[in-house]
Amino acid sequence: MTDFILYSMKSGLCLAIFYGFYKFVLAKETHVKRNRFYLIAAILFSLVLPLINFTIDYEELAKANQVVWEFENSIEEHIVLVDLKSSQETIFDSGFWIKLFYSLGVLTILGRLILNLVSLFKIIRANEIKKEGDLNLIYLEQVNSPYSFFNYVFLNPSILSKTENKQILLHESIHSKQLHSIDLLIIELVKAMFWFNPIIYLIKNALVEVHEYCADQACVVDDTNKIGYQQCLLQHIESKMNFNLTSAFKSSLTLKRIKMITKSNTSVWAHLKLILILPVLIISMLSFDYSEIKPDKLENKTTFKREDFTSPIKSSTKVRVTSPYGERMHPIKKKMLFHKGIDIAAPKGTPIYAIADGVVKKRQDNHIEGKSYGRFLIIEHGDNIVSLYSQMEGYAVKLGNKVNKGDLIGFVGTSGISTGPHLHFEIRKSGKHVNPADLIDFTNL
Repeated sequence: MTDFILYSMKSGLCLAIFYGFYKFVLAKETHVKRNRFYLIAAILFSLVLPLINFTIDYEELAKANQVVWEFENSIEEHIVLVDLKSSQETIFDSGFWIKLFYSLGVLTILGRLILNLVSLFKIIRANEIKKEGDLNLIYLEQVNSPYSFFNYVFLNPSILSKTENKQILLHESIHSKQLHSIDLLIIELVKAMFWFNPIIYLIKNALVEVHEYCADQACVVDDTNKIGYQQCLLQHIESKMNFNLTSAFKSSLTLKRIKMITKSNTSVWAHLKLILILPVLIISMLSFDYSEIKPDKLENKTTFKREDFTSPIKSSTKVRVTSPYGERMHPIKKKMLFHKGIDIAAPKGTPIYAIADGVVKKRQDNHIEGKSYGRFLIIEHGDNIVSLYSQMEGYAVKLGNKVNKGDLIGFVGTSGISTGPHLHFEIRKSGKHVNPADLIDFTNL
């Protein structure tokens, strides 16, 4: 869940940048087809860009590096023993309620989307369809404002003059040919995923505006036509759209549409403004997941003292060491085996901190859920000391980051083999496992 929160924050920042550029630079121009594709591209890029990782590893050619971690015979040995009471406590931790709240929002948006689709298909099946060119006309007496969904047009001919009917059919045919309904389906699905982000609602409103501008622009061919078309819009200025997934001829956008119709055409050179967003996007992408691994980033301390280290998890009533370093009864094999680290049980999402100054040398981004160590980090501290933090729910650092003692590096989880949320923590010195308790005081846990 932590990974998704970080992803949604990055995606939201991208959406805000794209929307801000549209609002202040592109929205008032008459290149409405370009604006439509810009908004759709903004949504798609905002979903993809946060997933791109840029890493420059200056040590890749120098294979003789100090950080090699063997996972032999330890895949099962660090299973944490959590009693029933502790397990019950973690079921209702904050992560549970966040997931529940988020899921309810997703289900609400998707449920409304499905209901709208079902309602439209019911109307289509229950009424006679009249073909006119590529359009399927459905006449409904209860419809005040004509609307369309793909090539289906819903209208009430009894309230429309012959001229209005002709203009409306032309308008809706543009929505059909340009496949505006696909745009609306895409934005509804993205809205379900990011329902908590206000920018997605602003982008949806902007996209609906652009759809109407595109259809209006295609309907208006000369100044005489402009006047008649504007009069048709003003006839039903109070009308509203019927469904979120449909394109309506008359809507609350009427005054904006009239303004756009009367505007002089924007110069083709205005397209060059799109270049202005490129440097902003490049900086945003690099700030998301750009990292460097440089050998000279770490101060290679020759000696560490006990006071140079801190516990990876802060003391709390819900935090405790459940399996120490050394010989212990294996929870599955039921025989004495050597445990090469310590297990610290804590509620899911509990912060994990760097035990000392160092550099992130390994970040497991391709783990298999429920297998081995799950998500883990390896940090090199100097003096040939390396620490491992596993079973993490998510990360707060990137590969190659320099960290200081006590810096947040991730969160407790159950991403590997485990029976409950915990941190499996190991330390190696000169390539050999050492007891973490020799360097860190865990008596308060």
